Amino acid sequence: MHRRIALVLIAATGFAANADIVRVDEFSSLQFEGFNNLDMKTFDRNPVSVFNGMGEVLNTKGSFLHTTGGWALGSGDWQGRTNAYEGAKMLGNTTGGIEYRFNTAQKSFGGFFATIAEVPDANIKFFDGDTLIGSDQLLAAVGGDWSWNGWASDLNFNRVTIESNYRNRGGFLMHDAVRVLTTQVPAPGSLALLTAGLLINTRRRR
Repeated sequence: MHRRIALVLIAATGFAANADIVRVDEFSSLQFEGFNNLDMKTFDRNPVSVFNGMGEVLNTKGSFLHTTGGWALGSGDWQGRTNAYEGAKMLGNTTGGIEYRFNTAQKSFGGFFATIAEVPDANIKFFDGDTLIGSDQLLAAVGGDWSWNGWASDLNFNRVTIESNYRNRGGFLMHDAVRVLTTQVPAPGSLALLTAGLLINTRRRR
């Protein structure tokens, strides 16, 4: 009886079991976006095609997106600045989060991120449609230095939202060299554990 009620609640609310989302080291992918050749206005409020048409990027609060080679923020006594991680441009905004939507299901997501605000870090969420499958803290140190952040999921996702911790507004978190994969990138140490397990099984068979 209790199990049947639980299943009904899951169906009614749209919630599913959380994915096993783990941090991964930098990985390479042909599905790569450096924001250097986007077809967009200087400050664009519309969804913009990314990853060679495989997806789009937009502002979660209907505000604008901006691509630039360098960006500075002056806030009281604070002055933050950073330049594009690689290439000519990076992606950023001042208010709201940045959302990536993909036409096909993905299992790995990563990129380089930097904040020019005086508040570090951000929140990243992974969705399958409207269903949240997991979230994590995105690490971006104060000072404008670029940091790699990457994740792999055992469940498919087709939407990713990233919102900085800046004054409950989001924004001023720069994105560059973002990539996705339809396969799950192994987490650090997982291959070593798998190899150790195979060696143990081999020894037992002997």
